[in-house]
Formats: sequence, structure tokens, C-alpha cells
Amino acid sequence: MGKVSLVIGLVEDKRQQQFVYRFLKKIGYLEHEIRFRPVPGGHGSGAHWVLTQYAREVEIYHKRSVRAQTALVVAIDADDGSVTQRRQQLDDRAARTANDRIAHLIPKWSVETWILCLNGVAVDEDQSYRRAPDIDEKVSAAAATFFTWSRPNATLPPHCTPSLRNAIPEVWRLD
Repeated sequence: MGKVSLVIGLVEDKRQQQFVYRFLKKIGYLEHEIRFRPVPGGHGSGAHWVLTQYAREVEIYHKRSVRAQTALVVAIDADDGSVTQRRQQLDDRAARTANDRIAHLIPKWSVETWILCLNGVAVDEDQSYRRAPDIDEKVSAAAATFFTWSRPNATLPPHCTPSLRNAIPEVWRLD
């Protein structure tokens, strides 16, 4: 596969967008190579919005991939369900092949759980950390740590959450 010329981001909120953007920059994408679909403006469920847009975005990805190397990054919280259930909801809407550069990033509860974990905090994935203080200041460091943890042969620390472990092979799909 060649160099991707455009990465499309489908995320449910601004904090996920910040995290994904900073991670994509860390792995070498330039600002003009990253485009996010507009995040819903505070009304309704962001997860519902991602689920309703997913099939359309996969179709756009496939059409664009015929003529230009493209990737799609989908970030959606599992909330109080499981990561497996959320992944199944995406798969039920549109299938992806082993060669598709479509990455599913699915934090348990919310991306704040990942941000704290990636900043060295031992978290419990059965709890919500949505209201944790100073999260926005920790996003850049979290994205840098996620980059480090996602490198081939990286040794993950014991406090790495299961949903983060699941996300690492997902970002390999972008290479």
C-alpha cells in the first residue's frame, strides 16, 4: 500500500477529535491530509450520529480509495456497553475487509478513560471519567504515549486498559 493522501475522521465529540488529530500528526500526517466530518453540536448522542454516518463514510472511503490512497478513522465510545458490542454495531452497518484502511477506536465509557490511562493513571474501565479535571491539558501527552504504545514490539504497561490494547492493531490498519 502507498502513502495515504487523506485521512477522514468520524468522531463523536471534540475531545475525540483532538486525540485522533494529535495521534495522526504524531504518526506523520500533515494538517492538509486530515479531514474530520463535522462533530454534532451538543444535541443528541454523538455515538448515535457516528453509527448513522458510518455506512455512508465507508462507501465514500471505498469510492475515493479507487483513485487515491485513503484512510478512515472512526472513534466511538462503548459507553456502558462493551467494546465488542460497539464494534458489532459498526460491522452491522458496513463491512470492512482485512485490507481496508479503516480503524475503529472504541474506548470503554469515553476517550477520557484512555487519556488518563495514557498519562499513567490506573483507571477502571467500568467507571466513567468524563468529568475528570484537566483532561484537555492531557490530550497531547496521551496521543504521544498512544503512538509509543502502538509501535511494533512495544511493551505495554500493566495499567493499559483492554480497550486500548484492542485499539493498537486497529491503528496498524493505517500503515
